[in-house]
Amino acid sequence: MNIQQINQLKNTSLGLLEAKDQNNGTSFSTLFMEAVKNTDQLVKKSDEYSVKIASGDIENIHEATIAAQKADISFQLVMQIRNKVLDAYREITRMQI
Repeated sequence: MNIQQINQLKNTSLGLLEAKDQNNGTSFSTLFMEAVKNTDQLVKKSDEYSVKIASGDIENIHEATIAAQKADISFQLVMQIRNKVLDAYREITRMQI
């Protein structure tokens, strides 16, 4: 196994929540909206590949499979973040003052 390939994988990302400087004041809502927009783009790209598969215009099926998996993983991540935020909100609202 080539170790350089592993290092390249570490440097790649889905572009969801890129590391930001802690002092730049980027809010959680901004980061979350960027993640949602990126997920939407990945889903649209996956849909385009699905149409190409149905029409027979694609030569490399693996590209469509990879696009579908990226969209699925991105969607799952956004949903898990959403669920954690809602759980935290519910817990805060149950606190007695």
